Amino acid sequence: MIAIRNGDLTGLALAGATAYLGIPYAEPPVGERRWQPPVPAAPWQGVREAIAFGPSAPQLAGPFSGLVPGMTPSETSEDCLTLNVWAPDGAADLPVMVWFHGGAFQIGGSSLPTYDGLVLATEQQVVVVSVNYRLGALGWLTGAAGVTPNCGQLDQALALEWVRDNIAAFGGNPGSVTVFGESAGAGAIIHLLAETRGLFHRAIAQSPGAGQTLPSDVAQRVTDAMLSRIALDSPVEDILAAQVEVAAELLPVVGSMPFHPSGEPVFGRTGDVPLLAGTTAHEMRLFVPAMELDTATLTMLLEPLLSAEAHRSLGDEAVTQVVTAYDGPTTMGDIATDVTMRLPLGDLIDQHEGPVFAYSFTWESVGFGACHAADLPFTFGTLDREGWGEWVGDPEEAAVLSRAMRDAWGSFARDGVPAAKGLPTWPVYDDSRLTMALGRTAEVIEDPLAEARRRCAPVR
Repeated sequence: MIAIRNGDLTGLALAGATAYLGIPYAEPPVGERRWQPPVPAAPWQGVREAIAFGPSAPQLAGPFSGLVPGMTPSETSEDCLTLNVWAPDGAADLPVMVWFHGGAFQIGGSSLPTYDGLVLATEQQVVVVSVNYRLGALGWLTGAAGVTPNCGQLDQALALEWVRDNIAAFGGNPGSVTVFGESAGAGAIIHLLAETRGLFHRAIAQSPGAGQTLPSDVAQRVTDAMLSRIALDSPVEDILAAQVEVAAELLPVVGSMPFHPSGEPVFGRTGDVPLLAGTTAHEMRLFVPAMELDTATLTMLLEPLLSAEAHRSLGDEAVTQVVTAYDGPTTMGDIATDVTMRLPLGDLIDQHEGPVFAYSFTWESVGFGACHAADLPFTFGTLDREGWGEWVGDPEEAAVLSRAMRDAWGSFARDGVPAAKGLPTWPVYDDSRLTMALGRTAEVIEDPLAEARRRCAPVR
């Protein structure tokens, strides 16, 4: 049993660690608290059993459904603001790693088996925390009376305050907190870098949509479309149904993630926290199948997609110039990868004031290349879960890369520098844009985005 500020807890004894699951860090955001900033969880009487995950935020099937293994939570509820802690046996003053899950800010949860923190905690001797936060309209609506903007981000910040105030009881060091996340979780971290100070000390951003902050006028369009369909006190099922309708209606003008942090762009505002950041080499091949298309058809398909994601008109002529610079059946996915993922992150880390360690994840999965989310089981050492081993291919070889990545992530959490046996010395990102390629082999390469910058210049 341990004692935290809210009361006493018992956890689940595992091999080499204790897991404390489903700990409330905020009061349920229901009733009058829906659409409002989170309120710290009230104390409880007696001993609370923390042996089962809490529900994930309300959601419907989303962009990962059926594409990658294990992306569907088993239980959802508006009462979702809980977190989980894996504390190694004998933990004392250990570094802390706080995970924010991905899922386009609309799906996902900390309970997914892929995100099991046991291996990281015991192997790297860190305290691992994973966090649920509000998703979809309930987390990211803005611009309406009675609605606090970006509640999901406020949830994340409150969870980090909980870590600061309580993690020492689990053997963690509140002065050594690293946030890490993938996709929407990484995008959230980029926004936390820009909007909060002092709640964490290092950051790892895996495949963030760095350029996808919703401008206020765009966010207002989303809110107006939602409020034409629902009331603020509508049943959650109606809110989820309205999200689907609004996403389809506004796709041509808002892009693929209408429920997303909104406000001022993050570029140039991410501060000086040490940052480990990268993308997969072929992010959008997960969503865009390989197909042979002529230039005119590719232009017709890509111009509205890229314009919506950029929140400005790019024009057919510029997009045609980009299309002709690429070749092959994966052209559409590769252009989307470079324009919406790789190049925006490159711009962001070029402007980051603190030390940056850059990577490109190049391990090619079966059928999708080095696509979005392929790095997840490598990060947690969960290649044996949910069919990931077969999905990424060569599970024994993949396990070698996974161990190297976990060692590098753990080293960064301890010392601010990623290092691992089996990896070359990882250089600080500078004017040479030196980047670690993580795949079946690992090597340091110079400016891997140079060709993408040249190809995509007409739309940037």
